Amino acid sequence: MKKDLSKSMIPFLMAVILTACGGANKPSNRIQVTMSDFAFTPNAFTVPAGEQITFAATNNGAVAHSFVIIKLGHEVAGHFTSQDEAGVYWEQAEVSPGASVASTLTAPSVPGVYQVVCAHAGHFEAGMIAKLTVVAKP
Repeated sequence: MKKDLSKSMIPFLMAVILTACGGANKPSNRIQVTMSDFAFTPNAFTVPAGEQITFAATNNGAVAHSFVIIKLGHEVAGHFTSQDEAGVYWEQAEVSPGASVASTLTAPSVPGVYQVVCAHAGHFEAGMIAKLTVVAKP
């Protein structure tokens, strides 16, 4: 009897797990990130296209960080340079160690996956990258 019950529970448990995981990719009008040396937490965000987004960041690291959204079709490779500045969609240029900042931005109107980097020298190379997924409005 226990064996039959456990088999019948598998579909139920899978549905619960998939439902819980699906909420993480739900579009939000808020980006809340913690910066450390050298990571963004979380490192993936999903926002609705063209919407006003509230941005909040806290730097728990020992050095300054930035949050730079790169335009769709442009990608930083190797390290962030002055040539990459033309590819910036939006940026929170400086968040000092121990500081928190808040601002707003308008999400890109074109759905896609946008690269997010810290533009401070050496931070991209150290792995301080994230992704912003922009989805069409339902």
